[in-house]
Amino acid sequence: MRILLVNNNTLHLKEILKSLKGHEVEVQEYCPGIWFHDVGKDLIILSGGGGEGKELNDMHKPHERWYEDEIRFVRKTDKPIVGICMGFEIISAAYGAQVKLMPKGIEKYAYSKRTFKGRRLVKNKKLWQFEAHDWHVEKVPKRSFDVLAKSGRGIEMIRHKKRPIIATQFHPEKPKGTLTLSHLVSTTGHW
Repeated sequence: MRILLVNNNTLHLKEILKSLKGHEVEVQEYCPGIWFHDVGKDLIILSGGGGEGKELNDMHKPHERWYEDEIRFVRKTDKPIVGICMGFEIISAAYGAQVKLMPKGIEKYAYSKRTFKGRRLVKNKKLWQFEAHDWHVEKVPKRSFDVLAKSGRGIEMIRHKKRPIIATQFHPEKPKGTLTLSHLVSTTGHW
């Protein structure tokens, strides 16, 4: 599979690339004004962030968020997309969800619960996944997304109802998790 990995300055790039072994992966560093190299790609992955300190609501210039180009890209591309952490937040924001600062950030392995809608894609009722984020999404537009997993911190996994988009607030690229990035990639045709 030919994959475009949009690197939002993730701290977990090595783990993502290791999870994608056997695929042809082009890594493209995100910055405002980017032209996405999606031609000829079978899948787009939007990575987590954190390495540069830019958050979803940080401004690039007056009235333009740092990730505005990526948000527009999510809305217009017809390619399958997997979003991880910051990628999850970008996808959520692209469809009008509120991404909010948590009272206290998280950086540890934690449990999430699969929802009824998540049973087809997620075998386990509980997911043990690595989380590292200061932001969360409490609800997404029901007309656009099914929620596949939740935790006490918010929504952990979503799938678009009509488009091939799936995203996790947690990090499926980290080892020891119940759900792996390679599993999400291998199921792209079954969303």
